[in-house]
Amino acid sequence: MQSVKGLRRDLRKTSFIDLPLIVGLSLVSILIRSLSANWPLAVNEFDPWYLFYNALLIAQVHGNWYAVPPDVLGWFPWGYFIELGNTIGLPFLVALASLPFYGTYGANAVYTVAIFSDILLAGLGVVASYLSIESITNSRLAGYMAAAIIAVSPALTYKNLLGGLPKTSWGAVFILFAIFLFNQGLKKKNIWYGVPAGFVLFLAEISWGGYTYIDLSLLVAAFLLILLNRNDETTANLYTIMVVVTSFLTSLAPNNIGFMSGLAHGLSLLLISAVLYLDLYLSKTLPKEIVDSRNLIVIAVLIFIFTIGLSGLSILRPTSAPIPSRYYAIINPFYQVTIPIDKTVAEYIPQPITAMIQDFGIALFLSVIGMYYLIRKGNLVGLWLLVLGVASIFGTSQQPYLFNYTAYMVAALGGLGVYYIADNLLKGVKNGNSSKILVGFFLAIVGISLVADAGLATLASNEPPAITNAATSFLTTNYSWVSAANWIRTHSPQHAFVLSWWDYGYWLEVLTNRSVIDENNTLNGTQIKLMAEMFLNNETFAANVLEKYFHLYPYGSPNYTIPVYIVAYDAVTLVYLYSASQAQWYVGYPPSLPNAFFGYTTSLGDIGKAMGAMTTIAGYPLEEYINLTELNNTITQIINTYATTNPTIAQALASQVSQAEPFAWTPKAYNSLIVQMFIESLYQIGYGQPIAPFTTQIIPSSSGYIITGSPLPRVQLMYFQPAYIALFPVGNGGAGGVGYTTYIMVMVYQFTQPGVILKPTVVINS
Repeated sequence: MQSVKGLRRDLRKTSFIDLPLIVGLSLVSILIRSLSANWPLAVNEFDPWYLFYNALLIAQVHGNWYAVPPDVLGWFPWGYFIELGNTIGLPFLVALASLPFYGTYGANAVYTVAIFSDILLAGLGVVASYLSIESITNSRLAGYMAAAIIAVSPALTYKNLLGGLPKTSWGAVFILFAIFLFNQGLKKKNIWYGVPAGFVLFLAEISWGGYTYIDLSLLVAAFLLILLNRNDETTANLYTIMVVVTSFLTSLAPNNIGFMSGLAHGLSLLLISAVLYLDLYLSKTLPKEIVDSRNLIVIAVLIFIFTIGLSGLSILRPTSAPIPSRYYAIINPFYQVTIPIDKTVAEYIPQPITAMIQDFGIALFLSVIGMYYLIRKGNLVGLWLLVLGVASIFGTSQQPYLFNYTAYMVAALGGLGVYYIADNLLKGVKNGNSSKILVGFFLAIVGISLVADAGLATLASNEPPAITNAATSFLTTNYSWVSAANWIRTHSPQHAFVLSWWDYGYWLEVLTNRSVIDENNTLNGTQIKLMAEMFLNNETFAANVLEKYFHLYPYGSPNYTIPVYIVAYDAVTLVYLYSASQAQWYVGYPPSLPNAFFGYTTSLGDIGKAMGAMTTIAGYPLEEYINLTELNNTITQIINTYATTNPTIAQALASQVSQAEPFAWTPKAYNSLIVQMFIESLYQIGYGQPIAPFTTQIIPSSSGYIITGSPLPRVQLMYFQPAYIALFPVGNGGAGGVGYTTYIMVMVYQFTQPGVILKPTVVINS
């Protein structure tokens, strides 16, 4: 109670001064992230659909997270083995917030809370950054700068749009609140601040799931505290109370953060308490000569632990290491290039320093100054923030999916950096060693940088949710995915099984309420590889995989029990030749959209992924599917034909051909299931002739030019037949008598016995 009363006094003391500025920065943060509300509101991105799904399950059992049934829809037929421990915390909080309205509004209440929880997050992030850094430095300037950096952070905008449900961001915000509460306890020498700090740290661990990361970073911070001779009895007692509360609460959480692992987690946190108490005891009992040399002892112990750890990781094979391969890849970047998932998923590919600067702006450089400040003056939580910052920046440089957690650490450290530089400059002014102009110039540079970050964040915010954007870069709303998912949900039985590339697994699992072969949690590489192999081989191979590995049989077979559907999507372009009154279809979209069309297309959908990510994961040479010789010869021919007569056309054509690489198909690519699905679907539309890639000729005419090309040979798959084809227009353009409209096409095929005929439904939405 004393800690709560003290906290109330602190907040009352500063509210009249700080409240308007912090509320203003919170509103800026909220407004930037709410720009996506220009588009239809939806759960955004892929993983958040699964978080929403869990929130709905918890709300259905009245907030009892122990009663949540296991996921039986993911990774058919092994869904029962999926753990919910790393994904249940944030859904639990969303479900609790929706319970007062659930009786009246049902699932809509959960959906609304899930979407708008990110508005709360945008405001809380600003408040947490201000409170934590103002508490560490006793400087409002430092707090304001940390709050401003987080308010306009471009890195947050990429993931934290409305409906994003970014669990790592929630974890970071709770960590900053824990730092604030712990530091207040140190300042007031009141160890009972450890109770609310422990509760908030518990929220960080269940919402983010990175509890091992928290344990290790606290351990390193404790060693640094001892090394810098800043340990004291208040710190040890306050820390112990905090981790006892956290350990007890996490032991009550279900699944893999539940009692047994929660107990081990609690013991690991209490081990740090033992280290702190041991240091205090030794400082009192050992001779002064030994105490004075303890820094050397601590350094030796740290080097020993570090050496043993690296040796163990290098000796252990990654498959037997105690951490997942994608996290092992952060520690050992040389191993990362051997993981197919890491080579094909943008969020796992190391990013250059230029991308880091774009994500975090000037705060990335200021954070280094903030780290120096914490080394000089930091207490336990200050050193903890230092360790969290160093680890997160390094981790994000290796695997950028961490950036919406790292943004908070960089903002906090950046605020410290501004404070340290400004404070020293002001001291120089006071002593006559500096000028006020220099102080103003420095703050102006920081201010201009923040304005630039705000502009970049605003631009990044103005985009539709992924489900209405069909996972493309088109800034428009389309309903082909929604239409196809709704058809599966309403036209297939509950026990049906859906195959697709893993990117869309959570969408299909949640929106259709059907079992899927793979999903966005990429740990199950075997399932993903099987799906890649099915798409890249012919339909007989795919049918054999379904029967051999999954015991699934085609509709019409005597062994048929479970309906099986396969879903794929990409852009398709309908080209109009006005002078010839002809219509032609091309798979893909023009790279020059909405400008002139020259007969070459590129892909952001499954064709592009097939001729890249899928071949990598399946372990197939790309040359078996892409005719690089034809690609290069085409570019050479264009340059030889147009370079002297029309260099502008030559440059435009050469650029489009190079982007058309996913369509330079070899015979093996033509015979693959994924390509033949698109060819058959285009013929099923009923008008317009599908044109084979790289067969286009440009023929001058009186009105401009005419595009001609060889038609694709008709395809009639035997084991997979189109059941539903949805198209939605996303753009149009044209020039020189050639016009076009680009559609997103989502195809739903059913696994059928040869001889069984389905009549597909073709829907062109508008």
